[in-house]
Amino acid sequence: MQLRSVGTMLRTLRAALEPHFAADTALASASSEQSLSAGHCAVVALIVQKKLGGELVSARVQDQSHWFNRFEVGGRVVDVDLTGDQFGNQPVRLGAAGTLYPGTLVRSRHQLTADTLKRAALLAERSTFAHIADELRAEELNAA
Repeated sequence: MQLRSVGTMLRTLRAALEPHFAADTALASASSEQSLSAGHCAVVALIVQKKLGGELVSARVQDQSHWFNRFEVGGRVVDVDLTGDQFGNQPVRLGAAGTLYPGTLVRSRHQLTADTLKRAALLAERSTFAHIADELRAEELNAA
């Protein structure tokens, strides 16, 4: 798969998720005044990982923990952020691994809370990714 086609696919995925961003799918402390995607980084990263594989990564951005994705495209390792707009960036960002945000770390799914899995399942279900919602609900039960 080429980088350009991945960018198109990511923008399509963001467009499918965005209408369903809501208070009950966001982190409770997030302010929707920032952007529609505020508080949705980890849940969106989980959905992206379920659809495209790869790793979960995070970095400190504007003094907040921010989750996004890393995977291989055409022999290159890239970082992908579908909620960059909460920090004044483009909604969908794609760049070489480690270039989107300084201090990026690979994270484990085990570092996510049952609440994050629950919110991700809800967003996936509303966005017509029912199979992903089912998988996340099963993980939520195991995390609880």
